[in-house]
Amino acid sequence: MLFSLVDVQIRQWRKNRAPSNCSGFVAYREHLCCYGVDVNRNYDFEFNQLNSRFNNPCSDEFQGPFPFSEPESRAVRDYLLGEEMRDNVDLLISLHTHGEMIILPYNHRKRTYSDDYHDLRYLAKKAADKIREDGGTDYQIGTAADMIGAFESVATGGASDWIKNNTSIKFVYVFELPPSLVTSFAFQMKPHWLIPTFNELWRGLKVLFDEMIRWRFP
Repeated sequence: MLFSLVDVQIRQWRKNRAPSNCSGFVAYREHLCCYGVDVNRNYDFEFNQLNSRFNNPCSDEFQGPFPFSEPESRAVRDYLLGEEMRDNVDLLISLHTHGEMIILPYNHRKRTYSDDYHDLRYLAKKAADKIREDGGTDYQIGTAADMIGAFESVATGGASDWIKNNTSIKFVYVFELPPSLVTSFAFQMKPHWLIPTFNELWRGLKVLFDEMIRWRFP
């Protein structure tokens, strides 16, 4: 999450500050100029701009003109594929709001899973169980395409999907933090939710960290 440089009243700027692209459109207006690319959708995995959410520069989810067009996504790619990190990372966690879900790869198409999906789901369930026992939030587990595909189209060019498909990192998770998916305007988490949400989340993350230690050092 990046913060807006335009409106100080809005605590959200989803995209980077890529130069203005004047092929945007809103309703009946065309050739609008809008800044930025959603870096989280700028990865070379099933990159597909057929949906207007992804090919419209004025959308918060604009994927960019082509995969890895942005320096931020290229930096993540090069870092994870570099000698220092290659084969040395077992777990990657990306924190988002909102929805109370633990999302597993892959999310470009419904009912599409990694070969070790059940391994990922097994550990995710252990983390979700601990969070529910200690904090009460009931995280759902699965791919976003399966869990929320009925409400919005699937997501292509995703960072977590690319990482799972193109690196040796086995356990790749996206945590969609509280509140629930039906809550309005929840992308901007209210300040008084921050500490309680993290305190609850930490219990689940610690389960994953402990499992990674056992995984790496049996």
